[in-house]
Amino acid sequence: MTEEPHIAPWGIVSAQFWADDKTTTTAAGQLPDQQPQAHPVLTTTKPDPGVAAEQPPPPPEEYRERVAAITATFAPPHDPQRLAWAGIQAERLDQEATATYGPAHTHTISIRELRGWIARLQGDPEAATRWDLHVIQLQATAWGMRHEITRASAQRAVRHWTEITDPAARLALSKQLLGMLIAVTGENSALSRHVRKLVRRTQAAAAR
Repeated sequence: MTEEPHIAPWGIVSAQFWADDKTTTTAAGQLPDQQPQAHPVLTTTKPDPGVAAEQPPPPPEEYRERVAAITATFAPPHDPQRLAWAGIQAERLDQEATATYGPAHTHTISIRELRGWIARLQGDPEAATRWDLHVIQLQATAWGMRHEITRASAQRAVRHWTEITDPAARLALSKQLLGMLIAVTGENSALSRHVRKLVRRTQAAAAR
């Protein structure tokens, strides 16, 4: 599976976006020591940035059954055919939500979270990481850099990035990942320091 056909319609987050915004937050991040929740849920409101989010409401009525069918495929054991079907359905939902609500609406953002999660379950952590970075850029605009929803996505991005086994692919995303972490968690956060250490290890291993 390649990630480009899925991400190209909305653009891949650029490293420059994060490089230009390194001082918006100093909130400390935490190492991703727990598995992310089973699946993201769609949100309908825009909380005040910096305020803890309430439990998001369910998807809009017109999407509810379809989202439930997609997330039902996330339960183990993971079946490649069912996940492929879920990926197709999530892409269709994404297109519909983008046309109906716009690319920056929280409904659309959450559907794209689903697509990243599907990529991860399909064994493509590189595509999952790219989806995470794309989603975080949208969340930073919709919710705020310091919002717990954005920070949780940052932790998820790091987890997916660490699952990339190809050193070259991991290093190719490291600058973008670190730029995002500096913006969301702070330059000296535990999460930023953790990733910098892993980048150095990867660079050393690639140089051998």
